[in-house]
Amino acid sequence: MWRSGLGLVLAGAALVAGLVALGVGGAKAGERRAGAVLAVDPQARTLTVDEFGANAERRALRVQVPREAVVLLSQRNQAGRDVKDSFRDSTITLAEVRVGDFVVVELSDDPDVARLVMITLRRGAGS
Repeated sequence: MWRSGLGLVLAGAALVAGLVALGVGGAKAGERRAGAVLAVDPQARTLTVDEFGANAERRALRVQVPREAVVLLSQRNQAGRDVKDSFRDSTITLAEVRVGDFVVVELSDDPDVARLVMITLRRGAGS
């Protein structure tokens, strides 16, 4: 009985080690991540986002934002009649992103690089 319990523990540890080795739980290419902006550095082209990950664990996600990445401000269109025109997206520069803005970041094939940054809620704007 002791041996079977130890076997289960060892099997569980091997599974966890395998998942960690595969990178389960980290940022994956093509994923979308969201959170409040903690820091933005337009010169270094980096963005740091405070996100809630698995099990509601907070972490700082830092990504490079290359010049070819799309940076958008999405604002509600009060005159919109249906889902298609409910929001207006405007292209902005990385320098226009502010600490406290809520953003959605779409990762590129490299999980440390953003292909899209979209501000969905400006700091101080209420709902």
